[in-house]
Amino acid sequence: MRTPDELKSALRGIIGFGVTPFHEDSSINFTSLRKNAVYLAEYCDVIVPLGNNGEIYSLTPEERKAVGRTVVEEIGGQKPVVVGVGYALPVARDLIQAAEEYGADGVLILPPQFVPAHDDGLFEYYRSLASSTRLGIVLFQCPTFNFSLSLLERLAEIPNIVGLKDEHGDMKQFVRQLRAVGDQIELLCGVGEILAPSYFALGVKGFTSGIVNFMPRTPRRIWELLQAGRLEEAARVIEREAIPVFDMRKKRPGYTTAVIKEGMNLCGLGAGPVRPPLTPLAECDRLELKAILEKTGVLEVNE
Repeated sequence: MRTPDELKSALRGIIGFGVTPFHEDSSINFTSLRKNAVYLAEYCDVIVPLGNNGEIYSLTPEERKAVGRTVVEEIGGQKPVVVGVGYALPVARDLIQAAEEYGADGVLILPPQFVPAHDDGLFEYYRSLASSTRLGIVLFQCPTFNFSLSLLERLAEIPNIVGLKDEHGDMKQFVRQLRAVGDQIELLCGVGEILAPSYFALGVKGFTSGIVNFMPRTPRRIWELLQAGRLEEAARVIEREAIPVFDMRKKRPGYTTAVIKEGMNLCGLGAGPVRPPLTPLAECDRLELKAILEKTGVLEVNE
């Protein structure tokens, strides 16, 4: 288990968001979950089970604990593991305490859902969770949930809040947030490869990835180019290899995760189906995804 300061220093490179593999009866496939963890440990710098790609919203609290524990055990400290948690305050606190007990390095707190709240209430939500654990905490910002500058500045003063995953992609907002708290917490490109060059031009050091679950050469090549300051070349790789898959993920509600799982299935990586309320890819979309992976050489690599 890493300290919050150690976790902050480790929030670099490719941050891989894993899936929760299911059997056809929708029960968790723990054998495939362990294989996915090993796969991500080979290609990523940080592993995150139980994000949206991990279908956290469709799992019971006990299933979430079992998934987090399994991934932490399988990684065995090789790479930092940041476990997704969230929802009602008592539920989130219970999940955080469990994550601390089974040895996670930190937690990613998903945004509170379905309720507008004042900054004072949001501050108390995050403060209460942070005070309940020794683990490092990463905040999560998305298009439907953003941190005001004043709230973010207050939260950045809490010692074990060490990072922010920005999935919003509003660069005007992000520049202001970076200026306000960038010397206190690590701000991350949370929209995947597609905007990574823009974030890295601002000094960001890590980006999230879902496609790393089945096409790891692409994010690795992008990371190496970004590290070398070759932002335009990285953008060209993104255009050729990542954007076609990103476009598939935006094609239909729920495809963000379903495309990742079907990409893994096409590559023989055993993700299984998605759970309702998500739906599998339509056959025409599955064939389109297969054609994309054939064109980019992904299927050939995984054969």
